[in-house]
Amino acid sequence: MESSPGMKAVHFGIRNRQSPALVESFFDPDMPADWRVAFLLNEHDALWVDAGADDVGRVVEELADAPAAAFVVVDRSQWSDDWERLAEEGRHTVVCRNPDTPLWRPDEAVSGARVGLIPASDDPARLKAWLEAFLAQAPGSAALFVEGEPPSTATVDRLGTLADLLGL
Repeated sequence: MESSPGMKAVHFGIRNRQSPALVESFFDPDMPADWRVAFLLNEHDALWVDAGADDVGRVVEELADAPAAAFVVVDRSQWSDDWERLAEEGRHTVVCRNPDTPLWRPDEAVSGARVGLIPASDDPARLKAWLEAFLAQAPGSAALFVEGEPPSTATVDRLGTLADLLGL
């Protein structure tokens, strides 16, 4: 999501985008595997590339052609010159996640984190409290990811609706 000048931009995505449960429940069974990243970029504006990701090249290609800017978290073990170039272009926000990168969670007192993780929830009051707490400590543009197995795209959708209702 883009925000107006002076306001924070908040982005949403799922942490385990290559989860077998997500593949079975979210993507059309006839969808080719190499279309999944593009599909996710149309649905969510944040992607997490973890240490075990086997589609890094595809993610870089899709981001180069993506219709909108995205917030991307890349595990340090996956960092390459391609990510460096993408970050330098400035279209997407690209964060190299290493052990020192602050990571916000609802039950941990962290400040200055641009990346946060929350569990799936269908409780609007809880999601609102988490979203507000995350944004209060974030230094600017930030991304909140939903973690858990199976990944909850419904929680990501709820976060987007809340952000819209809050004018974020």
